[in-house]
Amino acid sequence: MPGGTMDVSLVTPTYNEKENLPLLVEEIYQTLQSCPDVDLEIIVVDDASPDGTGAIADDLAGQYPLRVIHRAGKLGLGSAVMEGFRLSTRPHLGVIDADLSHDPQILPRLIYGLREVDITIGSRFGDGSRVEDWAWHRKMISLTGVGCARLLTGVEDPLSGYFFLHSSVLDGVELTSRGYKILFEILVKGCYSRHMSVPFVFRNRQFSRSKLNWEEHLLFAKQLAVFSLRRLTRRTGGGR
Repeated sequence: MPGGTMDVSLVTPTYNEKENLPLLVEEIYQTLQSCPDVDLEIIVVDDASPDGTGAIADDLAGQYPLRVIHRAGKLGLGSAVMEGFRLSTRPHLGVIDADLSHDPQILPRLIYGLREVDITIGSRFGDGSRVEDWAWHRKMISLTGVGCARLLTGVEDPLSGYFFLHSSVLDGVELTSRGYKILFEILVKGCYSRHMSVPFVFRNRQFSRSKLNWEEHLLFAKQLAVFSLRRLTRRTGGGR
């Protein structure tokens, strides 16, 4: 790939991921062996996992370019991502789930894509995308939420938890999302002009269960209402 070395911080929030985290870290760095011009560090943000994930992350930090933030309790994925971003001093930032649902095989496309665009997004809905064993009720909830968020952003998968961006996208932006949909807030508030979607297979979790619950869905509904009002106010006020 043309261009110089790309310095990237990849944030992965964890809560009870002791089996998954070592597998994820190994898979990430195996994938990036073919990308010598990518210098990637992983920032693990652990919310005091009772299963000992934090200690495992500390052990991994002795083997890989990895840093760990230990938090006092379960404070939410959105705030974990923000804390990881604050720790980074690198020009490129990314987010990946620790439960192995996000396939690292598309990491080169997501990272190198930042040479052309401001935000790259792992999409569950593009040509070639697939979600393994997607329960019908979860699919309906997700498609409804994605459809509403698309109207505000024009992005194929605005609720993805797998994405990369230039740190400059967040210049002057105050992020407040506690829940799982922090990309949505970035797309609404961020300073960017171009984005790219990359299809991938959303894999089954191996050793953990989904942490989505009705509280997270309610947080998203509130977020959607606030951002819709924000967009309407901008239009009626003559803003961008």
